[in-house]
Amino acid sequence: MANVPNRRLPDRAMQFAPFAALKGYYETVRKQERITQPKKELGDEEAKIISDTLNTLRVGMTVKIRYYDIDSYITIEGTITEVNEPYHRLKVNKISIPFSDIYLICITGISL
Repeated sequence: MANVPNRRLPDRAMQFAPFAALKGYYETVRKQERITQPKKELGDEEAKIISDTLNTLRVGMTVKIRYYDIDSYITIEGTITEVNEPYHRLKVNKISIPFSDIYLICITGISL
């Protein structure tokens, strides 16, 4: 009989772990599924409402934002972690959003 080394159970199980042969493939497929949309221009009244809302935002507030990202609109809801007025950026849940890409913003609550 051949002398076969005994592997510990966790080491042996690792050989059956799932494997991604094409790194980034599934992310690329998800991006292809997005429906592209042209960026909409805001009217003066809409731009003023967004500007007024941006002036009232503070870190810790919960907001719902619809913004333009590369080729389509995305809606997210989360807590504001940074309001960077000099660079005209808002950070929500680790996502940095330029003020100029915001299409709609609603304050939904304040996190404590």
